[in-house]
Amino acid sequence: MSDRININCGERLSIEHVERLYSEMESALTSDADVELNASAVNYCDTAGLQLVVSLRRELQKTGHDIHWTGSSDCLSETAGYLGLCSSLGLSSTQ
Repeated sequence: MSDRININCGERLSIEHVERLYSEMESALTSDADVELNASAVNYCDTAGLQLVVSLRRELQKTGHDIHWTGSSDCLSETAGYLGLCSSLGLSSTQ
């Protein structure tokens, strides 16, 4: 299936926004589709936000799907890099 669900991470991929993102991601998991994440506007992220995305990716991969990044801010890439999560998030070092 080539359908994709689009999710915009907003400006903060952090604990105060995890509940909203969780709801969107949970719906995406039941849709039998890949997920396009747009994180181009993220100017703050924390481990709670990144953990949610790692969990989403792992669950998607169990069903043969994956995350596709349509945008990744420097903040997201740098924070993921510091935490050693680029591979787990599916982020390349050039994003």
